[in-house]
Amino acid sequence: VAEYAQAAAPRAQRPVGRISASFDRAGRAESTAGRLIADSQWLASRAPDRGGAEFALMNPGGVRADLLCRGVPPCPVSYGDIFTMQPFGNSLVVMTLSGADLKQMLEDQQRPGRDRPHFLIPSSSLSYAWDAKAPYGQRVKDLRIGGQPLDLKRDVRFTVNSFLAEGGDGFVMLQQGRNRLGGELDLDALTAHLATSPSPSTAARIALVE
Repeated sequence: VAEYAQAAAPRAQRPVGRISASFDRAGRAESTAGRLIADSQWLASRAPDRGGAEFALMNPGGVRADLLCRGVPPCPVSYGDIFTMQPFGNSLVVMTLSGADLKQMLEDQQRPGRDRPHFLIPSSSLSYAWDAKAPYGQRVKDLRIGGQPLDLKRDVRFTVNSFLAEGGDGFVMLQQGRNRLGGELDLDALTAHLATSPSPSTAARIALVE
């Protein structure tokens, strides 16, 4: 193990960007670390020639470590830091669902028989309210893309990682996604975003109504 660790050290220690503060995984519905990754994936796939995604969704289980700002900001981030954060080597997948199917998938974050919701973390371009006291099928309120109310009859383009695209974490509706376009690796998308020295986003994208 020591031999391979030594061989990998130059790549692991390679600087890939900077951050203005730490991104952690704490949070009931979202986390600053999850928002960072979701934003990086949306920004990597929103151009028309890269899929035309309107937003991205990230599974919290795919965020395996906090991204810590060590020292005086802006703090350097190494390839080893982001690999520890996302070690699975997933690629991005842009797909299309109807607005109605998207809403149903979000409702399925807490299917009947599940004690609590399993939220997907949205990029900054998607927001909605979650009414915990409403019955299944009526919990997602005020669903918006780019600040505009979603027309459930129209198609939407969005990005997930390849694990989710195949129905991972029980989100089987994503297997129905149409017009799929494969993209870059999740680590490449995050590296590009880190070049902008991002700050943690504290604005809620999922407003919890209880």
